[in-house]
Amino acid sequence: MRTRVVVGAAAVAVLLVIGVAVYLFSPPRQVAGTSIPVAGPPIIGGATYVTTTSTAAPTTTTTAASSSTTTAKPTSAASIAPPPPAAPPAAPPQQANPNASGQITFYGAADNDPPGSREIAFPDVMHGRAGGTGTFDDPITFAAQQGSFKPGTKIYVPDVRRYFILEDTCANCAGSHVDLWAGAATDRGIVKCEDSLTRNGSRPYQVNPPAGLAVSPGDLYQNGHCFRG
Repeated sequence: MRTRVVVGAAAVAVLLVIGVAVYLFSPPRQVAGTSIPVAGPPIIGGATYVTTTSTAAPTTTTTAASSSTTTAKPTSAASIAPPPPAAPPAAPPQQANPNASGQITFYGAADNDPPGSREIAFPDVMHGRAGGTGTFDDPITFAAQQGSFKPGTKIYVPDVRRYFILEDTCANCAGSHVDLWAGAATDRGIVKCEDSLTRNGSRPYQVNPPAGLAVSPGDLYQNGHCFRG
């Protein structure tokens, strides 16, 4: 019995020696790509043991970025109101339609009766004194033989492009002869202007004309200047 125990113990000792030898002389083990150094055998006879370490290659993770393209709906600019339609062009002046003719002369304050005045025979018609601008609504005074025209009668004279209204009488006029007011000036210039505007023979004019005929408003003689048709 004792001999078996000794033999068994010797066997165990041999196994331990073999295990230690295997352990000591086995190569280093790697874990997850990394060399784990294991205690090597003692240096014998100047031999050098080199432990090799393996470095795991770095792992590169590439994440593909997902790009999403959003198509924006076109935004319409604020609507701009269209410009208002252009005003229609003004109607051209009507054409005069003379329905009378006669001698046409001119007078002013310088050769009025009494001289230097603006007195008229019918002050209650419109102006009270000789005057006016020559428009349809503000005709200029004219004179004629008493009884030839009713006070307040309007005429239009194409030669001077003005409307006139009967507010005075003319001692030297007869029939269709009309005498047109030239202005309130009293200098000699107005008399020369009246003479330059007077034409020999009969000239056309329109009795009871419509509104809208061409007009050059103002006195025929003003600021030293005479009308030139």
